[in-house]
Amino acid sequence: MFPEGSYLTHEIIEDFVKKGIWNNIDLYSLLEDTASKKPDQVAIVTYKEQSGDRTEVTYGELLEKVNNTAAAFTKLGVKSGDVVSVQLPNWWEFAVVSFATLKIGAVINGLTPIYRQKEVSYILKMTESKVVVIPDIYRNFNYLDMFMELKPSLPALEKIIVVTDLLEDNDEEDDIINFRKILNFKSDKVIQPSNTTLHSNQLAQLAFTSGTTGEPKGVMHTHNTIEATVRSFVNHMDLSKGVKNLVVSPVGHQTGFLWGTLMTVMLEGTIVYLDTWNAERALNIMHKDQISTMVAAYPFLHDVAKLNDIETRRPETLKLVCIPGAPIPRHMVSVCAKNLNCVVAPAWGMTEYGIALAVSPSDPESGFVTDGRQVNGAQVRIIDENDLAVPAGVEGNLQIKGGGLFIGYYKRPEKTAESFQGDMWFDTGDRATADEKGFIAITGRTKDIIIRGGENIPISEIENLLFKWEKVSDVAIVAMPDERLGERACAYIVPNSGKVTFEEMVHYLLAHGIAKQKLPERLELTDELPRTASGKVQKFVLRNNIKEKLAQSNPVQ
Repeated sequence: MFPEGSYLTHEIIEDFVKKGIWNNIDLYSLLEDTASKKPDQVAIVTYKEQSGDRTEVTYGELLEKVNNTAAAFTKLGVKSGDVVSVQLPNWWEFAVVSFATLKIGAVINGLTPIYRQKEVSYILKMTESKVVVIPDIYRNFNYLDMFMELKPSLPALEKIIVVTDLLEDNDEEDDIINFRKILNFKSDKVIQPSNTTLHSNQLAQLAFTSGTTGEPKGVMHTHNTIEATVRSFVNHMDLSKGVKNLVVSPVGHQTGFLWGTLMTVMLEGTIVYLDTWNAERALNIMHKDQISTMVAAYPFLHDVAKLNDIETRRPETLKLVCIPGAPIPRHMVSVCAKNLNCVVAPAWGMTEYGIALAVSPSDPESGFVTDGRQVNGAQVRIIDENDLAVPAGVEGNLQIKGGGLFIGYYKRPEKTAESFQGDMWFDTGDRATADEKGFIAITGRTKDIIIRGGENIPISEIENLLFKWEKVSDVAIVAMPDERLGERACAYIVPNSGKVTFEEMVHYLLAHGIAKQKLPERLELTDELPRTASGKVQKFVLRNNIKEKLAQSNPVQ
């Protein structure tokens, strides 16, 4: 019953259902329920940068498109348990494919548009997807050419469905099908969703980690784990029905899928998709579509909050911006909240557990300089190297369990097993501290720790200090190998303007009380930091970069 790599058992299911954490709801029913109540309400607005088009789809239209697509997928041979991969930008077609896939009991596998041959080939070989849905061209890249090049090495791949206005409608027997034909497919046979307990605990989504460690893993979620984490977050944040939610994070990533698409449908609201990021355009859309909510990585918030004259141009309807993914620099929470005149709520989540920590709008001011407290249904603990709970204020390893937790890594039972310990506690790989009120602050990654001659360097403390420096736009500190001390710290900085020198950085940190032995000992200037789709810095890329540079020249400043 359960896929390879899953830890799920009948006993676990029974326990979560008994506690009311899992409701045995099939995700397709979220759309069906909302469409039955509000068929004429706008469900999705899509803004396409390339064409300049703005498209609206009502809930009634969305449901019809989903049902036609589900029937077409069934005709193409897609069955319950099959994986449908979709690599689309933030377009309404993504929502159609997702709900259609979920309706027939298949598994949705979103790929972010930035993925190219290496990532796509790896994921499609592992998932054995029969069907993929792609754009023809997006941001000057030809996805159809890429997939046709890869197809001979992907024996399971039967159909490439293309969202395009360029191709002629092809016959179903061909490898390539215009998505327009899928949308217009009519069948006498009504495809019925399965609302059984079995279906709710079957695989609903595969989400491949974007790789802060460099090794993507297929994270498995069921209908129950997804519904539980979305519902818990909605209740935690006290969100109202009818939200207008601006979705700027990629829909192929958890942020765009869970908090952009599914959450908005659950709340009977309007999804507003922006397919290419532009802060000025996003601000205009906030005004035009009366946006109330945005859940996105910090760089998106930063860009809007720092626009010229933002305090006189800010949207009056915007009430909440929630920032999961990479931690927001602590001092920027109040700055962005003031500039936009809305609640800016830090949160913490990961592909393996949606959002497990969040600051609620009603929380005390002291909570807003943390990453939040646990949402209902999530359990967190912080432990030391001996697996003992640490006191308040002491840093330790963050572990988690609960109803929103993934059920394992796809086809990787050994990786699943090594990620859990004790009574099914998942080791997040994050370091954290907690205060007496239960608010938790992420301090770094376990693998980010720099041990210089036996002494730990406080990475997050130094990064937060550098974030406050007017010369710095972005910063990350990583370990670089050292023959004598084992490791030293290297700072990668994106300057605000002009140039930052090593001497200036040292002077600034010393003036703010950082001990000399904890200072970064090398400075690398860069135009941008490598990030995942959720905004987390891919520090393994930076570690590899500095390691290669040292191998070539080996200077230490």
